[in-house]
Parts: sequence; structure tokens; C-alpha cells
Amino acid sequence: MKDKNNTETNWRKLDNTANVFPVISNKTYSSVFRVAVHLKDEIDGDILQEALIKTLPLFSSFSVKLKRGVFWHYFETNRKKPQVEKEQAYPCAFIDPYNNNQFLFKVTYFKKRINLEVFHVITDGTGALKFLKALTYNYIKLAYKEALDESVLKIPVVDVMSDVEDSYHKYYRKHSYPKYKTQKAYKLKGDMLPVFTMGVIHGVVKLEPLLAICKKKNVSLTQYIGTLIIWCIYKEYLNEQTSKKPIQVNIPVNLRQFFNSTTEMNFFSYINVGIKSTKSNYTFDEMLDIVSKQFKEQLTKENLSHTISGNVSTEKNIFVRFSPLVLKQLGVKIAYVSSNKANTVVLSNLGKIEVHDEFKEYISRFEALIGVSKAEPTKCAICSFNGNIVFTFTSILKQPYLQRAFFRHLSDEGIEVSIESNGVYYENM
Repeated sequence: MKDKNNTETNWRKLDNTANVFPVISNKTYSSVFRVAVHLKDEIDGDILQEALIKTLPLFSSFSVKLKRGVFWHYFETNRKKPQVEKEQAYPCAFIDPYNNNQFLFKVTYFKKRINLEVFHVITDGTGALKFLKALTYNYIKLAYKEALDESVLKIPVVDVMSDVEDSYHKYYRKHSYPKYKTQKAYKLKGDMLPVFTMGVIHGVVKLEPLLAICKKKNVSLTQYIGTLIIWCIYKEYLNEQTSKKPIQVNIPVNLRQFFNSTTEMNFFSYINVGIKSTKSNYTFDEMLDIVSKQFKEQLTKENLSHTISGNVSTEKNIFVRFSPLVLKQLGVKIAYVSSNKANTVVLSNLGKIEVHDEFKEYISRFEALIGVSKAEPTKCAICSFNGNIVFTFTSILKQPYLQRAFFRHLSDEGIEVSIESNGVYYENM
């Protein structure tokens, strides 16, 4: 179909995971996450706007608006232009499409930092990072074109062209899958920050000494950090006492590592690792052994394939397919609330971020933030770049007990930690 300007307008289904986000999201739980890059110099808003306009055509998954159908939500091509803004609100705030030219992402800047905030319905952390890197490359090319060699200006801003396939459906296999019974997890409680306020704490450490500790203990970085979060909750919230409910860490998994996919859309799953406190004398290494075994059991292609099968089978069910959207929304909300009860904390590791060597001198670091809610008041995102790793805790709890214990543990291990905050926790850290 063509619009009044004789331009082709396309429609596209949401991917299997994305169907959840329009249903559960609102002003108090935005389903928005942020990836950001710090450059060496102050950001020029006009140049960033030009870079954004150059970048957007390379990512069709971002050039959409969300529409409501009879049976499903769907995407429609958005021909408007996104507008760069100076950062004013707290991170990961609800993106109101009617005040955002109907786009489902926002680009803002603050001093030397470029922020890309994304409604999870269009992509996951991997897709967002790819967009942010392309945007950063275009910005650097425009801002420093007089200093850059001609060969650098010709470097493509994307290494591999992505697609917008629903990889969940592509890798769906019709086979039996285990039915899991959701177990209620221990929940972090305490006084809340004012509505629409979110505390942010960044901890920057050298990657090499932390990896040396992980190697010594024969675990991965994510296994170590997941255990450390459990350990800090056990110490700070349970006071090393027993609990009927387990401390559960929910960890998103990038499925592109296990299945051949270059999709820009969502393609991730979750694993849940945790410990039910049955005694008051756990050691950290004892917990680490328990958690690392859970990783090895869950983080397999076969197990993740079963998860894909279970999720897509529900969507393919004929009764679900032809149920009105209003009934689907009710079912999704019930399922989401049930699954949400199984999480204490979310930990997302975006891994090591690589950029072209020619652009490294202009970049200081990357960071990631995840939106929180009353049901999941504290989350942690981590990423590493150029020898440093950034841990970012987002929270709506007034007291940063977990964050403080986490960074003190790293300091006790001999790792130097540089702490930054958005100001909410200055008196408490």
C-alpha cells in the first residue's frame, strides 16, 4: 500500500517476545532500557541530529510505529523524522509515542554522553548496541571529518547488514518441552523513591583483575557476578538467615550466540539461577559452586530450544491466534505477573563491546541501564569496553544496601572501584 506521497508503507508482525511489552508497559513500568556511550568531547546536538538521520535508514526495525489490530499489535512504517533532545528526565522513562513522532526509541545527550533509549518491543540489547555504534560512528565522522583520513570516512558503520526476521519462529521446532512450575522468589523490600524517580549507580573497574579472580575460581564473569548479587542479598537483606523463598537472579541470554541469526528484532531468552537459604553459614565459594552448576545445566542449546518451543507453541495455538486482542492481553498479563514472581533481581550482561580501532580514541566507555518497577525494584546491567567494565544498578528503593555491599565486596577482593551516581544516593553510598 502507498501513502499520499506515493511511498510504500509496510506492515510487520511483532516478534514472539515483543508481543508481551505493549501489554505490560505503562508510565510506572516502561519496558525501556538504555545503552549509552561517553565520548571524549562535549556532544554537539546539531551534529548528533544529522548523524541520527543518516543512521536510521540502516535499521528498519527502528523506523516503525506501533499499531493495534483486532488480533495482534503490529508495526507500520514510520516516515517521520526522530528528534534528538537534551537529556532532562530520569533514565528509562516511558516513551510516549504521541510526543515522540510515534517512534519507539529516543536519542538524547548530556555533556559528553549519547543516550539511546529503546522500548523493548522493537529490539533487545544486541540490536540497540548495533544501532548505537552506527550512530556513534556517523557522529564521529561528522564531528571530526577534518581530522579523519579519507579511508576512515569510508568505513561502513555496520559490519553485517541485519534483517527483521522473527528468529523465534525460524528456530521453532515442534517437540515436547518441559512445563515449569513457577516458584515465588524472595523480593527486595524497603521504602521507595518518589514516583518517576530512579536511582542510578555506576561502578567502573578494570576488567583484567576481575577476570583473573573468575579464572582462579574456574567460573565465568556472569556466574561470578550472579553469585555475588545473591551473596549480597543473603548478607544484607536476609541477614544470613533461612528463607522459604529462594533468591533468584533472572539473566537474559542472547540467543544469537546459540542460533545463526542476524535479526535486529528481539532474540533472547532467560535463565534463572538462585539459592534457597536453608542455613545461616553459607560461604561465598559454596554459593558460587551451586550457581555455576545451574548455569551449566540451563545454558545449553537444547534447553534454550525447548524454551523457544514452549513460547512459540503458545502463540501458534489456534485458540490463541484467533482470540481478540483484548483476551490475549488478559492472558499475557496473567502469565507475566506469574513469571515475574520468580525473580528477585535481573542481571543483564551485554558483554565485551568492540569498535573499529580508528574510532577508539574518541570513545571513553559504554554503559547500559534497565528500567525497574515495584515488582522488580532493582536491576543490574554490565558491559565492558577497552579494558574496563561498568556495572550499572538501577533502583527505586531508597536504600542502596545491595549496591553498597556489591562494590565493597569487589574492593575487599583488591579491585579498585570508581563510583558514579545520578545524585539520588549521594548520602547513602
